[in-house]
Amino acid sequence: MNHEQDVTRQFDTVAARYEKSPVHAHGPDLPIFQAAAEALRPRCALDIGCGPGHVALALAPFCETVQAVDASLEMVKIATARAQSAGRPNIACQQAAVASLPFADACMDLVTCRFSAHHWRDLSSGLQEIARVLRPGGTFILTDSVAPDDFLADTHLQTIELLRDASHVRNQTVSAWMALLAAHGLAPMHTDHFRIRISFDDWVARAETPSARVAILKDMLRNAPLEALARLGVEKDGSFHLDVLTAQCQKAQA
Repeated sequence: MNHEQDVTRQFDTVAARYEKSPVHAHGPDLPIFQAAAEALRPRCALDIGCGPGHVALALAPFCETVQAVDASLEMVKIATARAQSAGRPNIACQQAAVASLPFADACMDLVTCRFSAHHWRDLSSGLQEIARVLRPGGTFILTDSVAPDDFLADTHLQTIELLRDASHVRNQTVSAWMALLAAHGLAPMHTDHFRIRISFDDWVARAETPSARVAILKDMLRNAPLEALARLGVEKDGSFHLDVLTAQCQKAQA
């Protein structure tokens, strides 16, 4: 089984849990996506890794059409049902991977991606596809959890993320993201930085992490070095804190 199949299998199983997940259904970055769409009034927008449709629904009032794609068919089904329930016929959802987007070159005015990129096996291929479908001068908005610059804390974060969810690839540092975006002609114009609390019980329940791994996670968090405990803000019950980046980028003009 390849990584793309791992991602699909993971999120098909737990898709319904993401509709009401506090981290995904709310958050200080969602208004940023909405405000950008309101200001830009894009003809066509694309949300990648749409999950249950939180971003697509936020964009829809300000766009002629919103295309929403996800590798998980179950996520697509939920996003479709929510769009229909909300009376948003301008949202079209389909199953697709970021590495092979089913859209023409330069056809999107706005592309968004929220809490998805740390599951991509090949970030460069994904960003290349985003740059391909985005028109010159168009806007790309990324939100993702980011890794600490401290190697010790970074090692612990990547390890617990992978133990909790086998589809995890890597959280990038802010500096790595800035370099990757710029290298693909997506110039970061504005960034916002947040720190969010991750409830341990909700975190493992959402991913349906096996009980044996939950025990290992608790042990790892409980016995992490003091420097990692402090950087991740680990609490007594295993809850911790993640740094989040939102970057608003513009594709270079032709």
